[in-house]
Amino acid sequence: MLAAPRHDYADADALNEDYQARGWTDGLPITPPTPERVEHFLAVGGLQPGDVLGAVPTREVTVTAEQAAINAVMAGCLPEYFPVVVAAVRAHLHEMGNCHSTTGTLSGASHAVIINGPIRNELGVASGGACFGPGFRPNATIGRALRLVIRNVCRAIPGFLDRASFSSPLRYSFCFAENEEASDWRPLHVQRGYDPDQSTVTVQSIMRFVSASDFTSRTPEGVLDSIVLNLRFHGMSGDPWLGDRHAVVLVVGPEHQRYFIEAGWSKEQMQEYLWPRLNAPATGPTDRLVNIGRPDGIIIVAAGGAGMGETWLLMPHLAWAITEPVLPAAV
Repeated sequence: MLAAPRHDYADADALNEDYQARGWTDGLPITPPTPERVEHFLAVGGLQPGDVLGAVPTREVTVTAEQAAINAVMAGCLPEYFPVVVAAVRAHLHEMGNCHSTTGTLSGASHAVIINGPIRNELGVASGGACFGPGFRPNATIGRALRLVIRNVCRAIPGFLDRASFSSPLRYSFCFAENEEASDWRPLHVQRGYDPDQSTVTVQSIMRFVSASDFTSRTPEGVLDSIVLNLRFHGMSGDPWLGDRHAVVLVVGPEHQRYFIEAGWSKEQMQEYLWPRLNAPATGPTDRLVNIGRPDGIIIVAAGGAGMGETWLLMPHLAWAITEPVLPAAV
């Protein structure tokens, strides 16, 4: 039985106006979370309303499957997206996902949701051209569902527990898939110990979202040296609580990726090349240490479309990148 209180409205417009007034949305219209829709999402996910997906002990918050389903409906998800939303919520609420700090920080950290495995193609999650932007329902609504859970359940509301000085448009939604078909690179989830036919979600908290452009290099070393230059311009400190598991995510576009493919470079070779160069001592205010604890803390994901010689840098904020499996949806 659902636990959430019921509210009666004349129509969807009245519901939306009331939800806006109560601060239950991100400022955009929502899909009414009727009991029938919420129950259907839970059935598809094979979950009971009271099943616990995680907690934020510092806020005395526990997140249930029902609460996640309500917010997934509100975000505009289709029912078949719900198992992915559940995995994203679980990843975010992992102790080392550090919900409290990453959603309350002055820096306005956002959260990238990276999808791997067969579920990408089953749901049509974009991984190619324009995959960071609008126009793809799975990307937009899965990412938005996580952010609505953060707002409505974890209480990260601007002026309350969200203390961001400026915040970020990525806090509406940031979700994309790895383009696993682009090469023979080992996909992210396989690098992290999952089988190729297992679907996963990786959530990374992001402080900065930076483009490393290089239109002239034609070798793996040249492209990687440009990435090193960009990363070291911004720098990255470690944190004792995080240990050696903090990570930076590099989203490599096809114009850069082809030089690695042509030269036969794997992700692992790229990590081994980058790691000592990122950890070399700083030489000045525009050349800073990028404190990565080990090579596999350089997470490499293939995505994006042709035309721009770019790799995007997802600089972290006080959390591990957490990967959770997507559990099979009920038939």
